[in-house]
Amino acid sequence: MPGGRSLLLAGVVVALAAITGAALLHEARSRSVVQPAAQAITTRAEKPQPPALTADEERYATALWAVHRDATRFAVAMSFAGITYQTEDRDARALARKIEPLAKFFHDAEMQVRVMSTPPSLSRTQGQYVDAMALFANAAAEMLKFTEDGDSQRLGDAHRMDVRASEDMLRVGEVLWPGQYKPH
Repeated sequence: MPGGRSLLLAGVVVALAAITGAALLHEARSRSVVQPAAQAITTRAEKPQPPALTADEERYATALWAVHRDATRFAVAMSFAGITYQTEDRDARALARKIEPLAKFFHDAEMQVRVMSTPPSLSRTQGQYVDAMALFANAAAEMLKFTEDGDSQRLGDAHRMDVRASEDMLRVGEVLWPGQYKPH
């Protein structure tokens, strides 16, 4: 079967040529993807990085983190309490039981942040955070008023305050803890 061997050899050569061609195409595509990615990394590296925090600013950021860690968790809990009320149970008493401790926390957090020793360079940041805690406390108060009078406008008002407070909290986080995980 001399014809069979040459046919087999021709098949192997064609298969090798096809594999080589596919490998070359793959490498050419990989290079075209890698070069833009490398350019993007270079562009990001050229962005000016914010200056490092001073020792006083770092102490403040660390002290505020203790409040912020809980504030983030409680802000999410308040959002979920409102969502649960609207979508599932419609039980005003259950909503009030969930919101009461959150309202107390945000009121206390506002007072705690307000009296923190703050470096002058972060006074605006502290003001934003105090305002965020006050907004969360006011949102919780509106939700509690809703549980008493049933005025659904209060839930809308509370939601708007909650969103604004969350945005303020995120802005402060970008100053003190850049790249922080954002829960909502």
